[in-house]
Amino acid sequence: MREFFIAFRSRSDAMRFYEELATYRIPARIINTPSSAGTGCGLSVKLLVKNLGQARAVLERMRLTSAVGFFYITESGAARRM
Repeated sequence: MREFFIAFRSRSDAMRFYEELATYRIPARIINTPSSAGTGCGLSVKLLVKNLGQARAVLERMRLTSAVGFFYITESGAARRM
């Protein structure tokens, strides 16, 4: 597992989180939330696992309550909670 994503219930919060990560120079991408996650607004932020700790810290600082959770994609293509 090299990448994970954070699903959001709010599209605007997903974008705000992505932009905040950029200010810390944490590489990330906006993606469509995989349907197998079964949750969210349709947008997620995808990051490298090596940035997991930093992403958690930024998310906690921002107090974005619309964050649904941390997920990874299995080899079969299904999204699973971390």
